Amino acid sequence: MIRAVLLAAAFLAASPAGVAAGDGRFAANDVDFLNLIGNREGYRGYGTVSDYAPAIPDEVLTGMTISEVLDFQQGLLDQGTRSTAVGRYQFIRETLLRLVEEHGIGRDLLFDEEIQTYLARILMRDCGFYDPEAGIVPLGNCLAGTWAALPMLSGPKAGLSAYHGDGLNHHAVAVETFATVLDTRFLW
Repeated sequence: MIRAVLLAAAFLAASPAGVAAGDGRFAANDVDFLNLIGNREGYRGYGTVSDYAPAIPDEVLTGMTISEVLDFQQGLLDQGTRSTAVGRYQFIRETLLRLVEEHGIGRDLLFDEEIQTYLARILMRDCGFYDPEAGIVPLGNCLAGTWAALPMLSGPKAGLSAYHGDGLNHHAVAVETFATVLDTRFLW
């Protein structure tokens, strides 16, 4: 419980003023988006390892520390894997390492449900998800650049994954569903 409070406090401290800060002005519903991503990207839950990985860890991901997960992902790279994506939100090693380093996240923390959701929320915040003024199209395109299952909302790959054509990724969410979740994130 203390850990959850500390993670929430750290997230809110890093959020733009007034956004999800509990001051009554704005409160984003991020649960629908987290479920949309989690059900498409890490459809086997918080312990999901990419189907393209040549191995699975000896221990369930949620029982491993972030350091152990990063080591596992490095091992996948050393084996020549095409994907190091892990967890409900399918963090690739490069992204997980960047989040840990940029946000001072302890590598000794368990890669459990709480930390995975916290990390996903940082990525969402970085795209402007918690900003009520963020336009749906730029927000959606940023999120689609983060999660391959989401379709681009504009540009040459509109309706397709930002990673379409890489032989690994494709969109798994309808444009209308994605846009609706973004458009209704501040409606209660």
